[in-house]
Amino acid sequence: MGELSARLARFAVALPDGAAGLAQALAAQLAPDRPPAILTLGEVPPPKSLRGARILALTGMAEPSTALGALTALASAADGVAGGLMLAAQANEARAAALIGLGRVLANEMPGLRPRRLTIAPDLSPEDAAPLILAECAGDAPEISLAAGGRFAPLMRPGLPVPAPGFPAQLAIGQPGQLASLGWRTADTLPKPGPGEVRLRVTATGLNFRDVMWAQGLLPEDMLMDGFAGPSLGMECAGIVEEAGPGVGLPAGAAVFGFAPAAFATHALTRAEALQALPAGMSPEAAATIPVAFITAAYSLETLARLRPGERVLIHGGAGGVGLAALQIAKAAGALIASTAGSPEKRAFLRQLGADLVLDSRDAGFADALRAAWPDGVDVVLNSLAGVAMERSLALLSPFGRFIELGKRDFAEGRRTGLGAFRRNISYFAVDADALPRARPALAEALLRDIAARLADGALAPLPYRAFPAEEAEAAFRQLQASSHIGKLVIRPPLPAASQAAPWQPDEAGAYVVLGGTQGFGLECAKWLAAAGARRIALVSRRGAATPGMDAALRVLAALGARASAHACDATDRAALGAVLAALRAEGAPIRGVVHAAAVFADGAAARQDGASFARVLAPKLAAAEALEALTADDPLHLFLLFSSATTAFGNPGQANYVAANAALEGLARRRHALGKPALAVGWGPIADAGVLTREAAAAEKLERLSGAKPMAAQEALATLPALIAAGAPVIHLARMSWEGMQAALPILAEPAYAALGGRMITRDADGAALRARLLTMAPDAARTELLAIAREEMARILRLPPEAVRVDQPLPGLGLDSLGGIELRMALERRIGVSVPLTAVTEDLTLAVLVQRVAGVLFKDDTDIATVEALGETHEPVAAS
Repeated sequence: MGELSARLARFAVALPDGAAGLAQALAAQLAPDRPPAILTLGEVPPPKSLRGARILALTGMAEPSTALGALTALASAADGVAGGLMLAAQANEARAAALIGLGRVLANEMPGLRPRRLTIAPDLSPEDAAPLILAECAGDAPEISLAAGGRFAPLMRPGLPVPAPGFPAQLAIGQPGQLASLGWRTADTLPKPGPGEVRLRVTATGLNFRDVMWAQGLLPEDMLMDGFAGPSLGMECAGIVEEAGPGVGLPAGAAVFGFAPAAFATHALTRAEALQALPAGMSPEAAATIPVAFITAAYSLETLARLRPGERVLIHGGAGGVGLAALQIAKAAGALIASTAGSPEKRAFLRQLGADLVLDSRDAGFADALRAAWPDGVDVVLNSLAGVAMERSLALLSPFGRFIELGKRDFAEGRRTGLGAFRRNISYFAVDADALPRARPALAEALLRDIAARLADGALAPLPYRAFPAEEAEAAFRQLQASSHIGKLVIRPPLPAASQAAPWQPDEAGAYVVLGGTQGFGLECAKWLAAAGARRIALVSRRGAATPGMDAALRVLAALGARASAHACDATDRAALGAVLAALRAEGAPIRGVVHAAAVFADGAAARQDGASFARVLAPKLAAAEALEALTADDPLHLFLLFSSATTAFGNPGQANYVAANAALEGLARRRHALGKPALAVGWGPIADAGVLTREAAAAEKLERLSGAKPMAAQEALATLPALIAAGAPVIHLARMSWEGMQAALPILAEPAYAALGGRMITRDADGAALRARLLTMAPDAARTELLAIAREEMARILRLPPEAVRVDQPLPGLGLDSLGGIELRMALERRIGVSVPLTAVTEDLTLAVLVQRVAGVLFKDDTDIATVEALGETHEPVAAS
């Protein structure tokens, strides 16, 4: 555990809301003899005590507003002194997503802190979650979600889900050797299944190195001819039985997993003995990780090697699919396990999973390192390395050892090796799981049946995986090619075009409820519903019929053909909201849809936010949505529409509470969608003619400056709703964004999640390199004078004043700069100078001269300047109570 101990924080911080058990499990695994102190966030350490620390902050989000306020206080104390911060939440998807939203804002407002975000599914026990969390602490992924089904990272992508060009469809390589030519092609309809055959509708397909090598033209066709899948893409999948041939006991509609030729397709034809029933509660994506990895591992270690308790086994490629399956098989056999992996993150992951010895597969000295730990070598090698590394592995076998070759490169290249090692009674096996179902179908069936039984009773577990939608198949192949993943990669086939063709329409016989529907964008949505055919609409807000202009709004809705009514109700009060819904049902029309458009704003720099400000914004968003969901559980809904904001995706600075609240709505939509319930959260860009921006022109101008978002007319935005609903995704953002400008201003956009959004990634370092280099060649006093001129220029731009009107010794609030303006000033200076600007809050005593003194301390890294900066910081910045 030494590597993890060195990289994890001196501080593990737990909120008193259910995370203490998880924190204790982490402490016990990290250092059983000297566990780190577990603090509560009511005891935020003094900033000086956090210097250089890597902090892991845990919360169960029992009281989301309290938790977010406490985490923000911790981040404020840590900013500028700590070595990093991991925000972690174990909670339901909606509440955990609120923490993600906060973390994204902090990534922009406190880039020097490098706040990372981690959510843990509530069904993971502390004992299961602790090693996974420690592995993440040893890595550097900015945002990760951990669940029983795997490890997930976000990916923002432009456009709506695109159906296949035809149906059925099959993944094909247009030009061998060119992964860019991968694409879905219209496929021939499969024939009726013959005796012993089954036709499947594929729901998920596992990706293997064999597929990547075949797509790249690296495997001769004759090497695949003896395999069950043959020369085709895809060999393992999960799916639904559409039709079974004579003599097959699987009924139509049965969920199954197993082997199938050409499995990267919407449909596959395979043998019944190559399939098993999907274990109860297992997702198709998880099941698609099983056949190749577990049959290979079980056949290699149990059938061929006859692995026994106490024997030593070396598993190469331990973080891949076969490697992780083999680790489970070897642990079940009671063996000692050495495993190799090519990155620190993967090696940390293997340690947490119980490998006794973990080695670097990219270090030519791995064999020497193993001999140093285990002088007698190993009894079994599960090999996927080629060339000299393969020979070194062979030499590690003790007498009567067993060498199991899984790789294909040496075979494809016809490589030769000496026989000297075999004089020690060594056995050599070459294993290709693809050949088993064809050459030994009874054995393959028995192995798969045994694996399914062990999965069902919990003796084995599915592998961690990342699932890709159909349109990202090429990205999945490239990720496997780069070996940058842990576990398995799974691709979902495209949906039939027909499922996305019909536009959504209101049910004329149903009723629709719009929270926040008496004014602004919510009222515009009610008008859109009426124009689309809704005939009964209930508008709910705090003031209801007393809302100014309500009579005129009801007349407009009536002219559009809808009978509308206004109801005064606090939507966070479940009893009051339930009474409104009950009265609506009593009229006789079923409630068919709900729209949640309510919002409250309390913008400000994160350093100034507390539990109360989070509660003010979070309650009308999350609490109202949770109440709406619970109270309509038995209604025949076909619309559950939540209004989020496009700012949620990139953590708009100055809106920590608003972004967290909208992220929670998006989490709720994802959870409903996963349960098969209607749900869509739309992250709208700024709306020009309805809502808060119409009343606050300055706020609209500031938002456009900071985010580059161009406003849209309300009805123009709402006209896209039928297509957005029909797309079938739980969360979609719709905005006109200037990514080039945003990438220069928002540090978070350098994260991998945003790589697909287009535009050139601009880093602060690259953008300000020339100016910074020139400043460093100048005399310190001259450099400070130029820095002051730059700061004065940016301040004047933000306040729309001439530069000469900006006094450098006047407190910034007196000049008219608020906390949001402070964020904009910090970002502008960072963009121009290329260094982190130590500005976390605009205080009554902060002047441009003081700010420039701080920037100079960062730029020149001069001890005297740094000491001055620290003294000024203690004078002018609030310090969290210890």
